[in-house]
Order: sequence, then structure tokens, then C-alpha cells
Amino acid sequence: MFQKIINELEEALGETISLLSSAEEAQLNAVPFEGSWTAAQTGIHLLKSGTGMDKLFTAPAPVTERVADKNIEELKSIFLDFSRKMESPEFILPEDKHYNKEELLILLKELRLAITEALKKATLKEVPELPDWNPFKGYTKLELVYFLIYHTQRHNQQIKNILKNVSA
Repeated sequence: MFQKIINELEEALGETISLLSSAEEAQLNAVPFEGSWTAAQTGIHLLKSGTGMDKLFTAPAPVTERVADKNIEELKSIFLDFSRKMESPEFILPEDKHYNKEELLILLKELRLAITEALKKATLKEVPELPDWNPFKGYTKLELVYFLIYHTQRHNQQIKNILKNVSA
């Protein structure tokens, strides 16, 4: 099961990298319609939401007394419901600017490696310390991995839609 989780995350982030790699830099920075992020901004959002997770996964934390996967199905139903419009927390909003394709891809590849390496050392039944304002306070490391997987899958779908609209 442990390797399956790592594979799922690697696959999701790998798809992000592949999607962004497949487009020209101008396409990555093109706004498909008013109020939308660009594909590059979506990649930056994923980068911001995943940055620091490697340290979170390897930091010692108390082991939960509840079932470690209790919130996974709820996360899946929230993030993979593509009809649901969601608002990003301000601290992981991408800046409205032009992004360099190669720099973005390098950062995403580094993030994927850092997180997957950290997961190999993680105890997924632990509940990491998070600030009170964090919506995932009280979640296990296992649930946080699945947040990353489902969140990335959601935004991969968004990137596909963006690229389809800017390529048309």
C-alpha cells in the first residue's frame, strides 16, 4: 500500500509536469477567459500548496488513535467534484505575472522528488502540527498525501481545460 500511495502521487505530479511540458511558454501564460488562471499559474498554485510538505511528512508527530484514512473519501469527493467551484486560500494564490516554463518545470520536478523521498521515511498514521487556521489541522499524514494527490488531479484537469482553450 505504501508504494501504491507514492506511485499515485508521482503519477499525479508527473501528469502536471507532462501537461505543462507539452505547451509552449506563451500558451502556459495565456489567459483562457476572464477570471481564469493561466496554466502556469495553476502549476505555481500546486507548487505553493506542496512546498514544505516534505518537512511536514518527516517531522516527528503524535500517532493518531483514530483510523488514519478517515477523511480520504471526503477529500476525494470534494476535490474530484469538478462541478464544484473552489476558492484558493490567499497564501497559495499564484501571482499575476509571466512565468518561465523551464524554471516552473524544474521547481515541480524538485517538489515531486522531495515529497516522494520524504514519504519513504514518513509514518503516515501521525498527525503533524499545523496552525489553528489550517483547514487540515488534525489530519493524518496519510490524509495529507491524499489531499496532495486529489488536489493535483483536480488541477491537472484544470490545466487540460486551460490548454484546450488557449490552443483553440
